[in-house]
Amino acid sequence: MNSTTLKSLDHYDLEESCTKFASSFFSSCSSDVDLNDLISELTVMQSTLPDRAMSAMEIFESVQKAYCYPNISIAYRILFTMHVTVVSAKRSFSKLKLLKNYLRSTM
Repeated sequence: MNSTTLKSLDHYDLEESCTKFASSFFSSCSSDVDLNDLISELTVMQSTLPDRAMSAMEIFESVQKAYCYPNISIAYRILFTMHVTVVSAKRSFSKLKLLKNYLRSTM
């Protein structure tokens, strides 16, 4: 989320987004992020963000420097490492197939 999106959410929408995030990335028995703490941290962060537009990476860097929003930091790290598509995996398998064919033909 960038700063304009984060500031435009009211409390209900923010709570709904956090619940979707928690339900899609965490199981019920173990969780890296506490849902209630994440909601409260994002509510505080909405009021402390500057008026200028910030990208998600800039927000993450400021959270890392401040070290007072641990759940937000974990949530951004999860979102940054999540793959949008699996094209790279398919591409690596096709390259592996070419490599195996080349090795088999040269034996």
